[in-house]
Amino acid sequence: MARQQLLMQETPVSKNLQAYKKQLLQNIEQRTDGLDINATRQQSNQESSIPQILRTCGKQFTQIRREYTDGLGGRCALGVIMSYYGWDGKCMTNAERRLYAALVALRRAGISKELLIELNDSGATFDEIADYLDRNQVSKS
Repeated sequence: MARQQLLMQETPVSKNLQAYKKQLLQNIEQRTDGLDINATRQQSNQESSIPQILRTCGKQFTQIRREYTDGLGGRCALGVIMSYYGWDGKCMTNAERRLYAALVALRRAGISKELLIELNDSGATFDEIADYLDRNQVSKS
């Protein structure tokens, strides 16, 4: 009986996990907002738009389909954006944070992750994807 009372007094594990997850997401968002990636930022120190990232950073990689990286210098469109935010394409421990940063950037630009994946996996090049996003005014400047 005493054990049941103790269990009822404890905060449910799911509530603790939700609070922890919320705090982690806030911490990650604060950190990704302030990332300083000098090599790929414009001279004005403003963050590049998604089409700009694909056009400039995409030149560093061979385009691949259906996975973020092939481990040999190949990236998909989302992998290029993750690389812009500091992912090396190998380390899986920091991939989650870089993916989150990429997803935040896509959300801010009004671009759905599914659209980007569909364009990439349907055979469009990085430049063609960037042109499509610009032409359809999907992304913000």
